[in-house]
Amino acid sequence: MRTQRRGRINHMIDIPYPLYYTTTMKQERKKIVDHISRLEGQLASVKAELLKDEPNCEKASQTLQSAARSFAGLREQFVESFLLTHFVDVRKITNEKLFTQLLALIKS
Repeated sequence: MRTQRRGRINHMIDIPYPLYYTTTMKQERKKIVDHISRLEGQLASVKAELLKDEPNCEKASQTLQSAARSFAGLREQFVESFLLTHFVDVRKITNEKLFTQLLALIKS
């Protein structure tokens, strides 16, 4: 049995690679879908506020600002998951620090 990484790069777990890949991808997809659901809730809140006869523009703008930060986080989460799923064999990463720096650069 080979040592495989789970989730973030520095977590190790002993499970066969195909099972690791399937399990991890289901978890990552769920996290991304949950993040999208939270973002949808924030946008629905902004919309509902703006549809009021006398909207609280300060509240709407703060929620919209939070949604913008949430979207940036969603994009980063998606990019990392996409790269690790389709382009990177985590078993072959020899320099985690360098790989983490590369991910940060790509996501910025």
